[in-house]
Amino acid sequence: MKMTHIFEARTLVGASVLAFSLFASVGCASVSRAPTDAFQAADIAIANAEKEEASEFAPTELISARNKIAAARSAVEKNPREDDVMRARRLADEARSDAEFASARARDGREQAVNADLRKNNDTLRKELQRTSGGMQ
Repeated sequence: MKMTHIFEARTLVGASVLAFSLFASVGCASVSRAPTDAFQAADIAIANAEKEEASEFAPTELISARNKIAAARSAVEKNPREDDVMRARRLADEARSDAEFASARARDGREQAVNADLRKNNDTLRKELQRTSGGMQ
């Protein structure tokens, strides 16, 4: 009876070590992989910024986003370590933020241009109204 318990204990310990080893290797494999989700989010944000005409209204932010996503990809290009992957994720997140900021600045720039046009048109109309009414207003 004692031998059975010892055998069962060794089997349980062996299975536990094997399970831990598999779990650790899977964990390490997932950590050292490129953060493709962060890359994809940054790529989408950059594409959206380009559609928003950020190159005209927020070129600095758009260039920063492009540079950061390029640096992120470069960080995990060859045999990345865990710190490389973490750096790549951080850079990709920063690239996404920069691109989203560029989009916001582009929208703001376009809105300011529209407002300036409206003010100019209002001034023109006001002057025309004053001219045709003999300056009575």
